Amino acid sequence: MPAPPERIALVKLGAIGDVVNTLPFVCRLRAGWPRTRLTWVIAPLAHELVRGHDAVDEFLVLDVRDRARRRAGLRALRAGRHDLVIDLQRILKSGVIARLSGAPRRLGFDRARTKELAWLFTNERIAPNPAPGTTVAQYLEFADHLGLPATPPEWRLPRVAWTDAAPRVALGLGASKPANLWPLEHWAALAARLVAEHGPGRVALVGGPGDRAAADAVLARVPAGLVDTVGRLSLRQTAGLLAASAVFVAGDTGPLHMAVAVGTPVVALFGAADPARTGPYLRPDAVLREAVPCAPCRRRHCNVAGHPCMTGLAVERVHAAIAAQR
Repeated sequence: MPAPPERIALVKLGAIGDVVNTLPFVCRLRAGWPRTRLTWVIAPLAHELVRGHDAVDEFLVLDVRDRARRRAGLRALRAGRHDLVIDLQRILKSGVIARLSGAPRRLGFDRARTKELAWLFTNERIAPNPAPGTTVAQYLEFADHLGLPATPPEWRLPRVAWTDAAPRVALGLGASKPANLWPLEHWAALAARLVAEHGPGRVALVGGPGDRAAADAVLARVPAGLVDTVGRLSLRQTAGLLAASAVFVAGDTGPLHMAVAVGTPVVALFGAADPARTGPYLRPDAVLREAVPCAPCRRRHCNVAGHPCMTGLAVERVHAAIAAQR
């Protein structure tokens, strides 16, 4: 086999779930090529979660929204003189970053799996795959392409230990796409049932600052007994809370993949999102879906009256799935 590259740059800026799902590839690369220097080009928000990861030699934080910082980051990337750059983002922005790196070898997805003509910026591509599997599985195709030895999947997600009482159930209210949201009245009914079952302080609401309105709506319906962490924890603290929880319930959102990474059982609520692509890795049995002809549509906003794929997913069914995790 050819000698491993001396210096690799990995382009994966965000979002949180995608960055978490990159870690099994990163860990496998480190295991197979322990002497290769790995630089990860990453966005500021996602960097807060994975900074200091033991499989990465250097994080190059690239703030594409700030012109001066963007230019400085690209200069630093080019100065690294990498032998290989890997574009896992597969969009125009990441393709341009890969091209501007100056690396002679630029590896990306096959043409069919790229967006925005990103394939034009790479000169080496993984093989086409008509049944590519989940995001983690697709990233691991890069490890296969590079000839890295197979290893059990590892994430080694950095986290802050949760020191309060461990929640019996954590509920992730948010999603980046509105079409992936479970109705708030369903969340409230489920939360009330779980508090009655497990007692106060054993059911936690999880989410970022953007989920604050949803949390307030649930708390208005369930005024006592819930642990409200929404918008109050860092990503690493959230990872610690998820690791301490007995089960995590969420839709297609970053914390769902964080829970998988820390080994917590999950109940995944899917409708518009396609679990074959963005579902929890190696946990297809954890996915709950409503059998409607329009799903999965992978749309950002539902265009069907009543949003049946999510509204039809009954509270009783989700509760039963949680109970099955005991």
